[in-house]
Amino acid sequence: MESELFAGLFLRAGWSLSPTAAGADLLLLNTCAFIAPAVEESLEAVAAAERWKMHRKGRALVLAGCLPGRFSDDGSGGLEIFDLVVRPGELGRLAEFLGLPDAVTGQARIGTPPSRYLRIADGCSNRCAFCTIPGIRGPFRPERSSLIYGQADALVSAGAREVGLVAQDSGAWSDSGMDVCDLLETLSTSHPDVLWRLYYIHPSHFPSRLTELFASRPNVAPWVDLPLQHASGGILRRMGRGYDRSTLERITAGLDAAPFPIALRATVIAGYPGETEEDFEELRGFLCSTDSLRSLVVFPYSSEEGTLQADRGDMQVPEELTAERVAILGLAGESAAWRWAGLLQDREIAVVSDTERFGHSVYDAPEVDGTCTFTSRVEPGLLIRCRVVEAMGLDMRVSPASAGN
Repeated sequence: MESELFAGLFLRAGWSLSPTAAGADLLLLNTCAFIAPAVEESLEAVAAAERWKMHRKGRALVLAGCLPGRFSDDGSGGLEIFDLVVRPGELGRLAEFLGLPDAVTGQARIGTPPSRYLRIADGCSNRCAFCTIPGIRGPFRPERSSLIYGQADALVSAGAREVGLVAQDSGAWSDSGMDVCDLLETLSTSHPDVLWRLYYIHPSHFPSRLTELFASRPNVAPWVDLPLQHASGGILRRMGRGYDRSTLERITAGLDAAPFPIALRATVIAGYPGETEEDFEELRGFLCSTDSLRSLVVFPYSSEEGTLQADRGDMQVPEELTAERVAILGLAGESAAWRWAGLLQDREIAVVSDTERFGHSVYDAPEVDGTCTFTSRVEPGLLIRCRVVEAMGLDMRVSPASAGN
């Protein structure tokens, strides 16, 4: 989404977007640096970008995103190859570089996906012991509702059939007495032919009215993106998460008890320092007992420079044991996906057509969860009623019935 904001500034300044780096005169590298593997991947991209710049005289190179936000220039060199460095929240620096009077811009569509993203807040104030985000992006800052409505209108006018609301802590959003459920209610009413999806809800700020909203608004995806991280009270305290197992049980019990399917996409960390076998079994047991769990993302603990847990440096879980626990939780995730396959078999569900042959259901986030294969070609960019012909874990083969909600 941030890349689309950058692209919007380039277009406003009179630049055109190149389909390949080989034919471009300027390359903006938007980086991630949340965890060590992302840093390594970003550094590899930086090295490739340096080679790109040196290949032809006159090329310009911009470094943006979380990598420069996390690792500021300490004067030791290495950034001279870049013509501009843009840290999170510094969109104005790019506007000035491009000769624009301000950074006011819309999101320029990159590619032709029917699913788009809209940021409703930036930053995080939770200060979890393992997380680098507050240091990179700063404290939680919600966008004004009026700005969100205008951006949503623009995305829909540009052809969006699904809009995902994103933030590091989306459940904490508020503005003038409104909470995130009020925001979703207004957006889904204003654009009834668009599917709305809420990403990344911190359990401490889980909206109490969300299940009720799913029931009353058929174009709000009944899908919950929950970074629960663990289920052991002791590990949650070491993580500094600000909630205990009872909070998670209250959330999942509400999802499980709903009279219609609600898909839970959960994120957890295995091998966190201090995680005993009893802690791990508590996490595994909790996940296996949660009927709404559809998609499970498991991260091995990564010690990140500058975090409280890295500074502690204690109670490390051996890498081999962490890998074993990741694999065990992976099997729990597969089991949950196949349980959902049995639930959805022969049901009629709503599917967004990403292409003529493939799409994703309301129970799956685009590109990261399950994929639907159509039994016949459809028009891309529609929200279609389909019957599930065959469900295989997260993936499904579906027969199109009709377009619309």
